[in-house]
Amino acid sequence: MIQQTEQTIKMLSTALKRIADNVMITDSKGIIEYVNPAFEATTGYSSNESIGKTPKILRSGQHDAAYYQKLWKTILSGKVFRATTTNKKKNGEIYYADQTISPVHEENGEIVCFVSVWKDITERITAEERIKHEKKKLEQVLGIEAGLHSILDLNKLIDFVVKKTCEVLEAEKCTLMFIDHESKELCIKGHLGIDESQVFAENFLKVGDDWHRLIERYHKTESPLFVQKKIDGTVHQSKIFLSVPIELKDHLLGIINVSHKKGKEGDHFTDLDLKILCMIVRQVRIAIENAKLYRQLTYLTVTDSATGIYNHRYLTQTLDAEIVRAKRYGRNLSFLMIDIDQLKAYNDTFGHLEGDQLLKTIAEVIKKNVRTADLVCRYGGDEFAVILPETDLVQAKLVAEKIREKVSQLLLKRQVTVSIGAAQCSANSERYDLIRRADSHLYDAKKRGKNQIAG
Repeated sequence: MIQQTEQTIKMLSTALKRIADNVMITDSKGIIEYVNPAFEATTGYSSNESIGKTPKILRSGQHDAAYYQKLWKTILSGKVFRATTTNKKKNGEIYYADQTISPVHEENGEIVCFVSVWKDITERITAEERIKHEKKKLEQVLGIEAGLHSILDLNKLIDFVVKKTCEVLEAEKCTLMFIDHESKELCIKGHLGIDESQVFAENFLKVGDDWHRLIERYHKTESPLFVQKKIDGTVHQSKIFLSVPIELKDHLLGIINVSHKKGKEGDHFTDLDLKILCMIVRQVRIAIENAKLYRQLTYLTVTDSATGIYNHRYLTQTLDAEIVRAKRYGRNLSFLMIDIDQLKAYNDTFGHLEGDQLLKTIAEVIKKNVRTADLVCRYGGDEFAVILPETDLVQAKLVAEKIREKVSQLLLKRQVTVSIGAAQCSANSERYDLIRRADSHLYDAKKRGKNQIAG
């Protein structure tokens, strides 16, 4: 019987030598008899190190006893076991295997050995987990929006922002500082994770060269970077401290700082963290504007006073209603986010009056190039939004291209362009999700060089 088993395993190993997938053959007791070169490359265990051992050398500790009990119960009953298994390489690195274990029977039905074949799907699983993590983070950011726009007291708004920023970015410390333009000082208005005595001692900070360099770099790239610090006279890029300016209509309001990361990624912030902080700042900017306008009793209207189109408040109300209608009747609905490229540079060159006129001109271009059923709104700052009922994503991108082309053809003091993100409402979409996807595509369009459409 032993000789017969050895012959069977030898025949199987010869037949499986050319298979690109990982292959391991064990005898009926689970002792490894053969591994192929792909197995050696994936796990780091050579053939000599594997043969004579059991598959326990690959266990990661991430499966409980019930998982292995089910595995053995399945294959000992003569059935094939299929699963995604989390294993560990010789060097301790975790990998994911799409695994199939098949029993091999003799003519009398007795199990001779087991053949395990699997693909290394670590790259796919890691990518899926990263996407899931990013989606969760972005959903948290959009959850902040609802809270932001329901708070019209500025002090409560600041406390809310600081708390939620720490939660989403998994940070221990956050400060929100406003600029006193008369004294040129940064005033700490909200904080979390900082000792009160330290706040009292540093409540006023001069807006020095380091802050000016950060702000200038922000304007040049339209994408804040990790803060640079000088160590022994050399500039270093630090990923343990994030700082992003808060602007309103090209007017610097203040700066939000985040430090002491405590998440699974370690003590360093990631590019995603920076992107999320920028999204939070954009929402904060609009919320601060809303709070100030409310105090002046000018936010009760649904019309944006600067451009004559609908404002952000009306946008959120209408978009909610359109999403409900689209789902109820199974209709298409798309959404555009439009951003004027380098408006700050235009204002710096020609003045804010010309910048205000540019906003009105582009608002008119957008209105002229959509249908009467479509809704054009000022989202905030240099951004516009368009709700497109009865429109799928392909049609929405055609509308976006028409708007982009018409803006680029405007005869102004110099050429002006727009970047546009497009998204279509799905069966599970809510307002926050639809805006998030359009905003994410807008970010991609800006990142790819501006004057583009993404969706």
